[in-house]
Amino acid sequence: MIKKILLAVTTYLFAFSAFAASSSCPKAMPTDTLLFCNSFKVAARCYCTSSGLPAGLCQNVDEIYLRMIIIYKTLENACHSQKYTGEQDCLDNWRCYLYGGIDSQNRICSSNYTSCPKE
Repeated sequence: MIKKILLAVTTYLFAFSAFAASSSCPKAMPTDTLLFCNSFKVAARCYCTSSGLPAGLCQNVDEIYLRMIIIYKTLENACHSQKYTGEQDCLDNWRCYLYGGIDSQNRICSSNYTSCPKE
């Protein structure tokens, strides 16, 4: 009985701490700013660790993306499933990070059409 209570309390505390950590993660700067790439990497790492994964699995943003695709099959499914930003903002951020170009709001990715430097 005591084990069940401790398990319930531990689960609750873990879930609460993951929620609290994710709400304190920064959002990426707008996709058309020079600071977008660095801010996106910081945000992606933070949301990754706040989801419960060990920090060691969340350092490389390209690997975070690959894990998302393995789990959700498509970027669209991954962005639809997350709760931290709007779905379109999520898509724009990842597409600018990966490919550069122009986002859905006609903003120039990273202010020079380029993708973010790979890790």
